[in-house]
Amino acid sequence: MATKTPHTRFVSLRLTESDLLDLAAQAEQAGLSRSELIRRRALNLPVLSRTDIQTADSIDKVGRLMKFLYPKNKAWATAEERRKYWRTIEDLQRTSQVLRGNPEEEKCSPK
Repeated sequence: MATKTPHTRFVSLRLTESDLLDLAAQAEQAGLSRSELIRRRALNLPVLSRTDIQTADSIDKVGRLMKFLYPKNKAWATAEERRKYWRTIEDLQRTSQVLRGNPEEEKCSPK
């Protein structure tokens, strides 16, 4: 595991009271400190909110449930309908990855 480089330099910043409250609310929503939020924004790093991560987790659960419920008997649908079913699962996986800030896609395949 790589060791973290300590943050030893300081930057001063003036904000209005309402800007400070807004910044604090954004940091709270993302689960970050105000300093970390400002650092990520200044360095163009992704800032994910906890809501997005929770939504991505829920979408993953739906996708896993659909995969689990996929009928083993191929007579339940035509080949085109089965492809649509799997495309839906893949769309759910892609959406989950985008919400997590990771657009790399991993495709699932029927077994």
